[in-house]
Formats: sequence, structure tokens, C-alpha cells
Amino acid sequence: MSIEVQRNSDPHWPPQVRLPTVLTFEHQSGEGALPIFGDRANYMVGDAMQYGARRGIWNILQLLEKHKVKATFFICGATAERYSEGVQAAQKAGHELAGMSYNFDRVRTMSPAREKETIGRSIQAIQETTGVTIKGWRCPDYRVSPQTLDLLAESGIAWDSSLLNDDLPYVLDCHGLPLVEIPFTTSTADKTYAGYPHPQRGGPDGLADVWNTEFDVLYEESQRANRFLILSMQTWVVGRPAVLRILDQFLTRLAGFEGAWHAQCGQIAQALGQ
Repeated sequence: MSIEVQRNSDPHWPPQVRLPTVLTFEHQSGEGALPIFGDRANYMVGDAMQYGARRGIWNILQLLEKHKVKATFFICGATAERYSEGVQAAQKAGHELAGMSYNFDRVRTMSPAREKETIGRSIQAIQETTGVTIKGWRCPDYRVSPQTLDLLAESGIAWDSSLLNDDLPYVLDCHGLPLVEIPFTTSTADKTYAGYPHPQRGGPDGLADVWNTEFDVLYEESQRANRFLILSMQTWVVGRPAVLRILDQFLTRLAGFEGAWHAQCGQIAQALGQ
């Protein structure tokens, strides 16, 4: 069972950095669509999610290149195999690749043996597609099992971003193996505000408001203590034109703040010496 290592010091950001901002994109091609009554495939929801692999990721990569921003992409192994060109393009553009199960598998009720097999299959799929051995992970729907963190560490994963329980990263001891946890929040997630067919809470304008407010509060607090901002986005949501415009405006605004640094999850883990 993983045990949190008592925090002796806060992360050490690079010189001149005041507030790291981490953009994370969860990338699937419909694997996350739950079946409907009678265990039938839900094509409407699945098709909406498939947009991320067919078109959304390309729109996002173009925007990130415009702003010279490097991000972290959490990839389903099945998506890496079925839509390899988009995943390969993200890797070639210098973005960090991490895992998000093979088939958007819900691990919370899996046996340890099956969950370990799923993690390994995901790592292998991304490696065979891109040549990259991933070091990071996020569980689908952020639902971990009692053994998830230990199994990730055993599988060579250095950091995880599945939990919602802190404002700063911290280190876990997983049976003698270190694992950095990089928490985030669903309160700023794009699908919460603009993710059809999920209930929308304010649409793109509501998303812009919460992103700007979150940044402003953390930027002010960062004068007195370490802070970082991490945003969770879906390629099938933010990749659509109306929501993509909000991300474009947000990145343009951040460029005017001194000490704002666009980091990847792996760089946040390194700030803890891991």
C-alpha cells in the first residue's frame, strides 16, 4: 500500500518562475463511452469522443505550436494503435506522452493481476506506436483501485496525476519505489463546462471565466508561497472550434504575465527531485 512521504520542502521551480501552468490533454477515440441499456454500444457518445482522435488533436497541436507551448497528453493505448498519426505528431512536436489505460479501462474493481496487465499493455501500445517509454499516468475518470499506485511504480511509472486532493505535488512510497503524485481538479475541466453530451455548466464562456479566475488567484498567492496551475482537457472537447478559441485567448493572456511558465507533468515531478 502506498504511503505519502512527509513533505520536507516545496517543489523548486526554475529561476524566475513564479507560477507553472500545466496543460494536460486526455486523448481517446470513444473508448470512454459507456454502453446503453442492454449493454449496447452508445454510438452517439462514442462518436462525439472520437472527434478528439480524428480532428481535435490536430486542431490542438496547431494551436500549441502557435503559442510555442509544450503540454502533456494522456493516451489510451487503443487510441495510439487506431489513430497512430495524431499520437506520433504530438510526440514529434515535443509534447510529453503519458498513459491512460488501454481501452479506458475502469480499474477500480479489477483484480491486481488484471490491472497490472492493463498497465503493461498500455505502456507497450504507446511504445510501439511512438518509440517512447512513458513515465506518467492518469486513471480513466480518475478512479484508482487500492493497488493502482503500487502497480504503477512497479511498472516503471515515475509520476501519476489521478488524484484530486492537494494544490501541490507530493511523493509516495510504493513498497520502496517513489511515485510523484501531481493532483489536479475537475472544477476547471473543459468537459464540465462545454463537454457535450455531458451536462454543461456555463458553456465556453463559463470555462473561460473559471480558467481566468483560477489563474488570477494562484498567481496572486504565488507571491507568498509555491503554487501551480494544472488544467485537465479532453481532445474531443477543447479540440472543437468554440472551445479551442477559449484556450487560444487564455494562452494569449498568460503571455502577458511575468514568471508564468508552461511546464509538462514530468517537469513538475522533477521539481520534487524525482
